[in-house]
Amino acid sequence: MNEIISTKDATRLRQQLMSMTRRLRSQGSQDVLPFGLLTVLGAIDRAGGDITPSELARQENMRSSNLAGALRELEAAGLIRRSPDPQDGRRVRVGLSEAGLAALGRNRRLRDGWLQRALDSLSAEERAALLRAGELLERLAAAD
Repeated sequence: MNEIISTKDATRLRQQLMSMTRRLRSQGSQDVLPFGLLTVLGAIDRAGGDITPSELARQENMRSSNLAGALRELEAAGLIRRSPDPQDGRRVRVGLSEAGLAALGRNRRLRDGWLQRALDSLSAEERAALLRAGELLERLAAAD
């Protein structure tokens, strides 16, 4: 039977996750692009590299006006491309340009490099436990 987790334990786990999120964000902020723009690039990439702005706003829980500004900045920097929707020419789809893919890859390498170095300081058993925990975190993130 499942035991109910205490509020204290849930709070501690949230704090641990937020600490890791802040650290990864800090590592990524060494990039020249602002974190908010990198977040939008990452969301477009996770969507398969081709999505309408309204789908993107809904998926990322962003206001359309905030997203529109970010998309304008990304387009002006040559990091995204806009194209007409093949099914409905009135709609626009956004995707990553080659420069956008390169910028996103560079930022991911910054964060992944730090994480890889940090993981090297752990034992093999600890790294294996973290990888198993990662699978559980993915399940938690998908929960309603």
